[in-house]
Parts: sequence; structure tokens; C-alpha cells
Amino acid sequence: MTRLAETTAHIASMNELLDIVGAMRSLAGMRMQEAQRALPGVRHYATTLTNAIVDTPVPLHIAASAPRASAGQAIVLCTSEHGFVGGFNERMLAAIEPRPDALFVLGTRGAALAGERGMKPDWIHAMATRVAAVAEAVDRLTTELYRRIADGTIGRVDVVFANYRQAGASSIERRALFPIDPSSFGVSKRRQTPLFNLVPEKLREKLVAEYVVALLTEAAVESLASENAARFAAMESAHENVAKKLDDLQRQARLMRQSEITAELLELVTGAEALA
Repeated sequence: MTRLAETTAHIASMNELLDIVGAMRSLAGMRMQEAQRALPGVRHYATTLTNAIVDTPVPLHIAASAPRASAGQAIVLCTSEHGFVGGFNERMLAAIEPRPDALFVLGTRGAALAGERGMKPDWIHAMATRVAAVAEAVDRLTTELYRRIADGTIGRVDVVFANYRQAGASSIERRALFPIDPSSFGVSKRRQTPLFNLVPEKLREKLVAEYVVALLTEAAVESLASENAARFAAMESAHENVAKKLDDLQRQARLMRQSEITAELLELVTGAEALA
């Protein structure tokens, strides 16, 4: 195979790679926008639950009992499910050092990286790749958390996630989940006593449980948006690099093709002179 044929084949492969990278970039952008659109509703739901907890006429410490002194601390870490996210997972793992008593990881890529660094997770579940799948992942997570809280294995739970920023780089946030901190609500007194049919203690218990679900949902959606923003940036950079390499190959191919034409013309001229 001539050098021109090899370069032409290389150009065809680079064109295919450019299409793949472009498709991945578009998909990441679509997922990022999907999560971005869902965030206002998720945040509003958490705020509504906060107001409902404050409005319920029973002290918050009754609904959220203090953890046992011997219970450990757990961290829920939101990482990526797939690759091509640059240093996203490395940054998330660096934010939880030193290692907590129990580590719950959403995202198999982040869990694998944690294992490589000697931080073996106590619980792993696939991170949702779409907003519609977040509820299922959070449901499995809360089930496991409540089980361990009930048996006294863990007494404090924090969630660590990448906080999505549309105009800039995502920041890492750590938020307390359990026990509920009344000072974090930012509301000092009840606005108006609501109408309800449940026993106040039971009502607030259910509201607190749903509030934890809302916070975890918000963290997962934030992480999903940040993950896809990181992937979009990585694919954008890759797309530019592949396009530049493709331009170089096409320039080389044109020069090779011109050299071959020139060589053929010289052969014709030489042959004609020989015949003359």
C-alpha cells in the first residue's frame, strides 16, 4: 500500500472517530440540559418539605432522634457511571479524605477508582444516567441507609456531590443528611398551622424521611448535570483535537497526491523524450 493510500485510510478512520466524538458530545449536552431543567423543580420540592416540617406543630428533635454515641459516620458519594469525564471522579474522591466509617457510592466508575485507591466502598449502586432513573437509585440508597441507621451501624450521614454551575466549573458540596439540623432550615417560627389528619409525630417523621429523599434526589441530579458537563467539555476538547489532526492528514494527502501527479507527468515526459 502506498503512503497516499495509507493516509487516505487514516483519514476515513479519523472521520469516523470525529462522528463518534460529536455524537458523544451531543448526548452529553442533551443529558446536561435535561438535568438542568429538572433542578428548579427538585429544589422547590425540598423547600416545600422544609416549610412543611417547620409548620408541623411538634418539636423537630422528636422526629429526628439523636444518633447513638457508638454509631459511625457515613458519606454518600455521587460519582460518574461512565467514563470520559476528565478528573471528575478524582476530585470527588479527594473531597472525602480521610475515609469515613462507611462509604456509599453512586456510580460504578467512581467506586472502581475508590477501590484502586484502597477506599473500598461499603455499598455501590449504578449512578442514574438520566433524570428519569434518579428516583430508582435514590430509593435503593435510602432503603440501605435507613436499614443501617435502624440497626445502629451508622448515626450520621453526609452527601458529597458536584454542585452544577451553568456559567462556570462545578464546585464540590458536602451536605448533612442525618440527623436533621434545624438551623439549616433558616426558618425560626411557624407561619401558619396547617390542617392535617395524621398524628403530628407520625406526620413529621414521614416529612423528615421525604425531606432526606428530596436532598438525595437534588444531589443526584446536580451530580448528573455536573458529570455530563465534564463529559461535554472532554468531548469538545477531543473533537477539536481530532478535527485538527484530520486537517493535517488532509493537507498531507493533498501534497502526496500532487507529488504522485508530478511523478506521473515526469514519467510521461521522460517516456516521450525517449521515443523521440
